Amino acid sequence: MKTHHYQRLLQYVKIDGHSSVQPGNSDQYFYLKRTDGVVQIFKSALKNTWPRQLTYFEEGVDGYKASPDGKIIAAIVNFKGSEHNPIALIDATTGSWVMAVQFDGAQVGSILWKPDSSAFVFRSNHENGKDFQIYEYRLFESDIRLLVPSVGWAFPIAFSPSLGKLLYGQALSNADMNLFLWDFTSGTSEIVTPHQGQISYEAGFGRTDNELYVLSNEGSDFHKLYHWDLESGKKQPLGPSIDWELSGLEISNCGRYILYSANEEGYSSLYLIDAWLNNELPTPETKGIISAYSFTQSMDIMFCYDFPKRSSEVYLWSWAHAESKQLTWSSYQGLMPHEFVQPELIEFESFDGLKIPAFLYLPKNYKRGKSIPMILHFHGGPEAQFRPNFYKHFQYFLELGIGICAPNIRGSSGYGLHYMSLDDYKKRMDSVQDGIELARYLMDEGYTSSDQLGVMGGSYGGFMVLSLITEAPQYFAAACDVVGISNLVTFLKNTAPYRRALREAEYGPLSDEEFLKSISPIYKMDRVITPLLVVHGATDPRVPLNEAQQVVEALQARNRAVEWLYFEDEGHGIRKLENQILYYDKMFQFFSKYLLP
Repeated sequence: MKTHHYQRLLQYVKIDGHSSVQPGNSDQYFYLKRTDGVVQIFKSALKNTWPRQLTYFEEGVDGYKASPDGKIIAAIVNFKGSEHNPIALIDATTGSWVMAVQFDGAQVGSILWKPDSSAFVFRSNHENGKDFQIYEYRLFESDIRLLVPSVGWAFPIAFSPSLGKLLYGQALSNADMNLFLWDFTSGTSEIVTPHQGQISYEAGFGRTDNELYVLSNEGSDFHKLYHWDLESGKKQPLGPSIDWELSGLEISNCGRYILYSANEEGYSSLYLIDAWLNNELPTPETKGIISAYSFTQSMDIMFCYDFPKRSSEVYLWSWAHAESKQLTWSSYQGLMPHEFVQPELIEFESFDGLKIPAFLYLPKNYKRGKSIPMILHFHGGPEAQFRPNFYKHFQYFLELGIGICAPNIRGSSGYGLHYMSLDDYKKRMDSVQDGIELARYLMDEGYTSSDQLGVMGGSYGGFMVLSLITEAPQYFAAACDVVGISNLVTFLKNTAPYRRALREAEYGPLSDEEFLKSISPIYKMDRVITPLLVVHGATDPRVPLNEAQQVVEALQARNRAVEWLYFEDEGHGIRKLENQILYYDKMFQFFSKYLLP
């Protein structure tokens, strides 16, 4: 017989949501939703017709891109979390499909359709497992060809209005990239953005092949919007002055209207610009996270929106009438969203005076000054950011009386290039010290105590977990490491070849093995006194399973309290519903055992 705890857990875990919306033809749209435990593609219409499930893949899809005419969908099909996924072509009317791209042992992504829907391009490391090059799949010929040979990490961005050129990017690190133009006639590439230092771009074409709209942080700590004349080289600022990070550039087919979002302390503000007049147009007021926005054929804006107390939904915004309409409705399994907790944005001072932002979630009816069980949550990346999306497991922790504090320590994105660079290479342990200072802050302010404080995180967040319980074990009563890095030497040696150069740019080169060992938690396991839960996926190509096995074996050999949960059919994260239930059940029981009275 299942316990009340387990039944309550199922209510939270089974809350659904709607993500990655894409408009189809004038009436239809597509989105992702989990059904039968995996993520599938659904189709619906603006006339509020009943949604239709289009895909029934055993392990769901990792992503998709609908053709401009809305007739065909190119879907990246999941395979045990390995990220070695094929691309299927799906008839948006009948749901029938064929497997179009099958590169054994290779990754695919960045699908971009040709405006006439006759072909799409995509990136893959098919040639050598390391370098991402750009391929083209032509529908009528049903063939694949290597289009743009490249080294490093190349990815397609946009076709020019004449269809004679392809704009593509090449990532040099997570903070540095170049833009190139591929000429279909000559079969040659031209670099558009030769530069010094670290600069990143988002870009797309305007009305002609010689004009771009660009988000760039060239000469600035934050990205700004520019109109760029490629013939003259002149760059003209566009839009209002915004001292926050800008991203998510979308350009209308006519090249006149531009959408982008500002990341204001983790929350989204959407901006719509008439580029010809340099006027700002109305957008919906939100206090959450906007994603997957784009223009419909009728020039409305379709987007996904969620916030801490509500799961992601699809909305339609008519900027001509300044009206929004909700198109999807999630099931909350009998739970009451209005009773969920909204976080408070706080700030604490780290060891060197740097101000660090964090989102603090406190249980309902919490009284200031009362010490309660608390968990620090660290995001992955490290060049990523915790944002106040809807986290159903957070809300269950809060119901149990356990608070959550999710910081954006130095090195996080969203706060400018300088802040993001503060943990690079030899400065790695400064970010760990931020975590220690947060623990001290929460205890000094009376929120929690060392026998009530836990820590959890995934991927790089797992590295933070292991670092904290080896650098400051006296502060933590329980810890959970999910797909985390324990040994930077073995991590860099064993991570997928296509990721190694980007990771070395962040953590340091393998040639500096002495330093990498000095900051790797695996060499400090003698210090661990905190009970630890380790969770991993067997097919993880990013942080290989050995990173977890090393920790478990080291702690077991020392008779330390360690629990071990891994999944044969998961990769870098726990995605399938049946596995999520096992994972969350284990995690809740683990933290309840060590943190609750």
